[in-house]
Amino acid sequence: MSDQAFDADAVLKLIKKSKASGNELPFAFGLAAKPENCGLMIDLRKPGKVLRGELKKMPGIRKTCFGTLRVEENEVFLQPEKPLKGIVKQLKKKFKAEGMVKFKPVLVGPDGSIIDEDSLPDDDAEDLETAAPAQADDGAADDLKQRIAAAAEAVRALGSTELAGKLAVEVKAAAKLLGQGGLDGCAARLDRLEAALAKLQSRPEAAPADPEQAAKLSKLLAAQAARIKVLPPQQAAPLAEQARAVAASLKSGALPQAAEGLKALMKALDAPAEAEAEAPLPDVMEIWQAAKEDVDRGISELQAALRSQNHPVLAQIADAGLAGAADGNQTALMKALFEMRSATGDARKKAAQALLAQVAAYGKFLKSDPVIALVEDNPFGISAPVKLPLGTALRQIAEIAKAA
Repeated sequence: MSDQAFDADAVLKLIKKSKASGNELPFAFGLAAKPENCGLMIDLRKPGKVLRGELKKMPGIRKTCFGTLRVEENEVFLQPEKPLKGIVKQLKKKFKAEGMVKFKPVLVGPDGSIIDEDSLPDDDAEDLETAAPAQADDGAADDLKQRIAAAAEAVRALGSTELAGKLAVEVKAAAKLLGQGGLDGCAARLDRLEAALAKLQSRPEAAPADPEQAAKLSKLLAAQAARIKVLPPQQAAPLAEQARAVAASLKSGALPQAAEGLKALMKALDAPAEAEAEAPLPDVMEIWQAAKEDVDRGISELQAALRSQNHPVLAQIADAGLAGAADGNQTALMKALFEMRSATGDARKKAAQALLAQVAAYGKFLKSDPVIALVEDNPFGISAPVKLPLGTALRQIAEIAKAA
């Protein structure tokens, strides 16, 4: 088998990089008849699905899977989308043969729990994309045809924009899958496209804001901004981030979220300068702020591309940014981060539990929101990673909260 299926130097380098950074990396694994012929590909940029496609071309590979991996200490946690029996046993022997014996492969499920691969069925199959196309069911095919037609109409309703053109390509791709008999693949593609279109087109208009309340909140925010300006830079930076989140809520007319954000901001500013002496914990706010800054760079570029289309719906999405897509998750998480940061004594445990709840809610939003998927796989070709940097930060924050 070609050494390309398991480039030991590249694999070791990227495992060490994941260990040092704490970041997840995409991977693909290829099961072989003998452990010495198994394959493992890891990459910083290529999705696991693409890597798996490359592995399939390698001689001797019988089954494949793909997903993400992370390294803690010397344990390599492999989280494939579909667990494949034999991945741990073959990698243990392959690592030993390649002089990487100190690294231990561990198989984990979608929720992060460790899986005993012996409990997996022996006939674990490839995913549907690798199976032979089944005979199309006429009724199911007709339903998919109707969904494709409806999606095409929804895309046309966006107008003559570049985004509409890109989404039209997605419609054509779904139609092609249907023509090839790939009903499940066609349905999955339509599910994602329909969810994104529904959120883009059917987002309800914000209720008219109360001008008097908005003015009052703006005045309070200005007062807090003045207090932040006189603080040391290290202390002021996270507070300024919270103030910007409140300002974004005000601008979008989300007055209840703005009021909650202001309450948390004022509480943080009024907290005693010296808290009770306790074992120091890493600053959860700094972790989140650093991750969000990474995300904001790609989002800003994508916002500019959306505004350039001169379409009112796209302009509204660009103005809302990631905070708009988060539907209140950002404000709730920021509030919990501030409370955790300033809490002491028994209040710290209570704040930690509240933070864990918000981390779980935000993590669920990242995994399921179709707009986030569309941001990362946007039709402009702009690199705007969201799930990986924010997901990594959420896991680090959760570990800190659990230790409180």
